[in-house]
Amino acid sequence: MLFNIVKSIIGIIDKPVVVGVSGGSDSLALLHILMELGLSPIAAHYNHKLREEADQEAEFVREFARSLGIPFLEDSGDVRLFSEEEGLSIEEAARILRYQYLFQVADDLGAGAVSVAHHADDQIETILMNLLRGSGMKGLAGMQEVSMPTQWSATIPLIRPFLTVWKDQILEYLDKNQIFYLEDPTNKEVIFHRNKIRHELVPSLENFSPGFKQRLLQTSDILAADDSALEYLSENAWESCLISKGTSYLRFAKDVFHKYPLAVKRRLIRKAIEYLRPEFRELSFPQVERALDFLSDPKKKSINWVAKVNLSQSPNKIVISTWETDIVKNKFPQLLDQDKITCSNPGEVALGNGWYFTVKTIDYSPDDFERMAFQKDDFLVWVDSDLFHEEITLRNRTEGDLISPLGMGGKSMKVSDLMINEKIPSAVRNQWPLIVSDDSIVWIPGGRLGHKARITENTNALLQFAFDKRES
Repeated sequence: MLFNIVKSIIGIIDKPVVVGVSGGSDSLALLHILMELGLSPIAAHYNHKLREEADQEAEFVREFARSLGIPFLEDSGDVRLFSEEEGLSIEEAARILRYQYLFQVADDLGAGAVSVAHHADDQIETILMNLLRGSGMKGLAGMQEVSMPTQWSATIPLIRPFLTVWKDQILEYLDKNQIFYLEDPTNKEVIFHRNKIRHELVPSLENFSPGFKQRLLQTSDILAADDSALEYLSENAWESCLISKGTSYLRFAKDVFHKYPLAVKRRLIRKAIEYLRPEFRELSFPQVERALDFLSDPKKKSINWVAKVNLSQSPNKIVISTWETDIVKNKFPQLLDQDKITCSNPGEVALGNGWYFTVKTIDYSPDDFERMAFQKDDFLVWVDSDLFHEEITLRNRTEGDLISPLGMGGKSMKVSDLMINEKIPSAVRNQWPLIVSDDSIVWIPGGRLGHKARITENTNALLQFAFDKRES
């Protein structure tokens, strides 16, 4: 049965296929089946270096691949450091580094696909996780058997041939073929969000309503089809709304945009950010709603929205443009009348031109770190409160200013260079407010958070810094 399921999904893919192999039951079964089907699999293992047994697990996968006569490749990385620098949970940081590696291998070798061993039980957990964090239709549709493009490649598909296969079926296959596999002890630790869903929520729901898991998979199939239909409608709406476009702007007919139902307008907003900022993949529900709220109020003329993109409207047109094309001074926070000001903690201070800076505390416990979705916005950030005192200082840049931005391991760079890299318009750089602590620059709004202010597993409390422009 497993052979037929895998062959029906992956049989049309060009060989070879890069397989993400951890050493656990699922990935070993997938690798073995692909080998039996003659699909020239390549075993690729990413060592997260998170547990003492990690090196032994890599050696186990290497020996398993050798026993099957399958090519084996491996790499490793510092997941904890990446997690801290990017403000991600450990689980999310590990996932990103793992997939980056798998697709890099596939690209280097000219592979036809990357294949991973997510199964039906994983699908159930993913859908529930997405539901609990307020996902839309795409999230509730769950993972897809074939995904392309992905955030890692526009041309190499990601294949999940086990998505309709239950874990019990995989274990039965391994037992029948006498294949030994490793068990990750952290899979049983309920401190992780997914494990709580796996070991507590799913059994409870299945006990409350037997057959729940199968019905949820059916619902995800329905939603996936509905999502495809809405995407088709949105493509047609895009063509109807669009007046003109350039590399850094979109111009829509306002009356045409507003004639579409809310679901389509939400997708048009998402499509706009994908066009203007293809690297930005974290557009949240509140950010979409903020754009729609703005567009529904004809009294509002312009706002800085997200990802260094501005929204503006006239009676007939909607313009969505990047900072590179729309340099209007009062659209950005600036210290125009003085070089330096302070704000109480917590508190608020007016900057001028309708702009305000606010500081407030965030409800947070260190236990939340593993599953926390930290806020990221052009003019809003969460920071470790231990770095700051009773007052927060803002000042303009000076000659020779340096910052140690996240993602550089504590290394410094010139503020002037970072402003260029982050597309801060040159006309406003001299008055751009910098947040400092003990004379060190710890945040450049619209740019990057400093390494010192990052949130780590040792953080005890959070502050939120935000700049916002208010209508007069």
